[in-house]
Amino acid sequence: MKQIKIGSSVMEVDVVKTKEFYDGYHSITDDCECDYCANFVRASDYFSQEVKELFASLGIDPRKEGELSHYEENADGTHLYSAFYHFVGRMIEGQPLNDKDRSSLTFLELHGIHIAFHEELELVPEGFPVPTLQLEIQLNVPWMLEKESE
Repeated sequence: MKQIKIGSSVMEVDVVKTKEFYDGYHSITDDCECDYCANFVRASDYFSQEVKELFASLGIDPRKEGELSHYEENADGTHLYSAFYHFVGRMIEGQPLNDKDRSSLTFLELHGIHIAFHEELELVPEGFPVPTLQLEIQLNVPWMLEKESE
């Protein structure tokens, strides 16, 4: 495991084990066929280099495994999403959540996205390696699918 610091979170992360899991796991769109999930998966190819590097630094493939929520279309035509992903690691320093209370989650703004790390896990896929941490992310992405003519 390698030690990384992002914001106030210091973690030990096993990028190799995380990547191995994602390499063998299915796409988000295999579980959900909605346009919002399909758009997010397609848009992930166009994330900024910094956002791609964040996912890579944790071993996460943003097209796979995560739990995804679409909130709204912004005035500029982008769409606000929230997602969480799992990765192999353990928290060394950071602000823990209390009983899954999302109101105590402190998001860090990084390269135009908001992220947080914690140990309170939800919907971890069967067989995911341990120890496990959760990344929560909020970001705006462009609409990449063809819009239906009205």
